[in-house]
Amino acid sequence: MKKYIAKLLWIGIVIISILLVLLAVGKHIYIIAQYYSFPKTQARVLSVHNYQRRSETQEMKYGSRIHLQYTVNGKQIQGWLEYKTDSIIEVGEIITIAYNPDNPTQCKYMRVDIIKIMAFVAAVLYIAWMCRKTFKSSKK
Repeated sequence: MKKYIAKLLWIGIVIISILLVLLAVGKHIYIIAQYYSFPKTQARVLSVHNYQRRSETQEMKYGSRIHLQYTVNGKQIQGWLEYKTDSIIEVGEIITIAYNPDNPTQCKYMRVDIIKIMAFVAAVLYIAWMCRKTFKSSKK
């Protein structure tokens, strides 16, 4: 009976893990879809402010605020990008952004996030290992 309950618990953990990975992937796809559905333009980086501050738990938090200038329908627009990490973008750099046509001051900049890709691969490998372990032990 204990083995049966442990088995059900393990299968539940596997299913929850799969659902969490799918939820994270779905959220990331939603963000990427927004970027690719908006019109694109070239923007000049006016300023970059990398900062660090302490949270309530005394942990250091890093971030970056980037001031941009770009043209939409012949009008000069200034917008901001915010990141929860330091930026490698430099002042004067020209980047391609996507802007919200209903509110052109809202803009997005997409770059490949290697850490997210590595985390996704690690999660898939871990879930595959858990599935293999779960179903391999059920054959005994």
